[in-house]
Amino acid sequence: MLIPRRLDDQRYEDIVREAVGRLPWLCPQWTDHNGHDPGITLIELMAWYKEMQQYQMDQLTPSLRRELLRLAGVTPLPPQAAVCALEVAPDEPVRPALSRLVSRQEVPFELLEPIPARRLALEQVQVEQGGQTTDVHGLLAGDTGLKPFAFGGQGGSALRLGFAGTPGGTLRLWFDIAPPQGVARNPFAAGQTPPRGIAWSFGDTAAQPLTDETHAFSQSGYVTLETPDSWSAGADGLYWLQLTLTRAGCEEQPRLLGVSDRRYQAAQQCTYARSCRFTLPAQAGQRAVLPDALARIAELAVFLRTPAGWEQTAAYQQMQTEEGRILLLDAQGAAEDGGENLLVVCLDPARMYDLLFDTVGRPGEELFLNLGGQTVLPQNFRLLCQTLEEDGSVHPAEWRCVDDLYACGPRDRVFTYDPVRETICFGNGQYGAMVVAGKGSVLVTDLTVSQCSMGNVPADAGLYFTDDERTVGNAAGVGGRDRESLAEAGDRLLRQLRSTGKCLSAADYEEQARRTPGLRVAAAKALPDYDPEAPVGARGQAMVTVVVRPDAEERRPLPDQRFLDAVAQQLARCRTIGIRTKVIGPRYIDIYVTAQLRAAAGLDRQAAVDALDRLLSADRAEIGAPVRRSDVMALLQQLPGALELQRLELHGTGQNVYQTPAGDIRIPPDAIAVLRQANIELVRA
Repeated sequence: MLIPRRLDDQRYEDIVREAVGRLPWLCPQWTDHNGHDPGITLIELMAWYKEMQQYQMDQLTPSLRRELLRLAGVTPLPPQAAVCALEVAPDEPVRPALSRLVSRQEVPFELLEPIPARRLALEQVQVEQGGQTTDVHGLLAGDTGLKPFAFGGQGGSALRLGFAGTPGGTLRLWFDIAPPQGVARNPFAAGQTPPRGIAWSFGDTAAQPLTDETHAFSQSGYVTLETPDSWSAGADGLYWLQLTLTRAGCEEQPRLLGVSDRRYQAAQQCTYARSCRFTLPAQAGQRAVLPDALARIAELAVFLRTPAGWEQTAAYQQMQTEEGRILLLDAQGAAEDGGENLLVVCLDPARMYDLLFDTVGRPGEELFLNLGGQTVLPQNFRLLCQTLEEDGSVHPAEWRCVDDLYACGPRDRVFTYDPVRETICFGNGQYGAMVVAGKGSVLVTDLTVSQCSMGNVPADAGLYFTDDERTVGNAAGVGGRDRESLAEAGDRLLRQLRSTGKCLSAADYEEQARRTPGLRVAAAKALPDYDPEAPVGARGQAMVTVVVRPDAEERRPLPDQRFLDAVAQQLARCRTIGIRTKVIGPRYIDIYVTAQLRAAAGLDRQAAVDALDRLLSADRAEIGAPVRRSDVMALLQQLPGALELQRLELHGTGQNVYQTPAGDIRIPPDAIAVLRQANIELVRA
């Protein structure tokens, strides 16, 4: 164990006493050690300075804390803007990305994606089963919930979506899926097979989604499909998209709450500056399109990259079109090396003069951003500064934001940002480069601010677009968080250290099985040295068998092969070298209960059977746990109206199942005991 060393281990008086005590050996001629002596005064001054230095050296500074956390693999989480879904009206006009909205409480939002002109409109939703079709209009309004692939309690149904309009291009749909009850689903890993199979078809043409955020209706999200040219309208004039369940899986039946083709994402943020970069041929008459809403109203700063570096230019023309703001410029002098050679900075007109700074070129120069307490999103924060090159020339160059200048060299083009003081700080020539003095030498090219956790607004917060004041419905804002402090990052590191990524004990194997990405593992039991295929009594050397049970609606849920393969793959990454792992599903042992109860008139036989069914159910039973006679007795005797348990018999059927002299039912370690039949005789008092 490392013993922390205390550097601040001397007080002022101790330092003076020790220094004066050495004078007879260091300088015997110095005999006056009283306070009026100038030499003693200097010793006292140096003692005060040494004490101050010791105190500072013994402190764990924020910069050191941050570096220590980074060495441990933990970086404080940056702030994040809240995101909400907007449900626009059917006649909503075309809107570009970054269009601004405001809530009733004056909380600003911006569209993260454009709202295009609609070519198709979802008009009808139907469920088809056994040749019969049922309209479910409530799914369009979001006020109905149903299991589309088990309509009416039966399987084999199909979900049909009818569209009006002109097909073509990409179709994007939002599916609102109810979270399943019970065990929450683990986050999906990239490229993971979904829990079930769903076939998509445009009429008679099969299709495969381009993207499926729902993972086959496992969670809410978008599904994007490419509409085929062969898609034809039905007899009712609608274009039908059909969804059919091809593989049910072993987990929950998905419950659909709503479907929409008019849902778009908005973030609680304000973009004050945004840069657009292009790669253009070095020719005259070049064209650059700025499609977002900020570019249409922004003040522009245009830079061309020549072989010498970035240079600002005003030799361009512009015009506003439905496509966006278009720049026409002569790029004959631009560098032609395959990299970006055109930089267009769009500045919010209301903030333009707050984003351009004059500098004096002194070490550690600071600039104040007047943001009114809003938080800068660091992933969208960059500067363009006049920079001294190695050849002595000065050209604009991009500078990036870092956490600490002390990790940077004298030529690193970096700066830090203090969110409390809203201040940009440059280097001093030793730690980070110095900014060049000049008028307008620093330009903010990318700046987005947010209220972070305050942006988690409730649903229907009264959002409306600022340009035409059209209201729009919204789901609750989620995901907004403030910057993680160093103390919170340290606590997160401690939580990570308490859990291991490798399996050393049986509990580790069970925990890793429950963490399998994309699954809902209701129970896991690790059995060291157990091989279910070996003869009774034989041990599987250097082997761990893990029994897993999915969280499903069936009375006796069993994992399918996809489920078992996913857990096996998870354990293969975490197992100890030399240990073989095997993943199996549970066996179910039938339990028969016969009981005679003397009871009052208020006790119903079915109530006793239901109580036994809950006790001996797959949801409550532990894998490998015996059925104890005392537990069943206690349950029956505690029933309201039960007076006396006169007789109780337990029986179990299955391989390697036996009954102890005490009446308990012992089952194999990979089995689960469930109630098969209960014969309850009530004797009325």
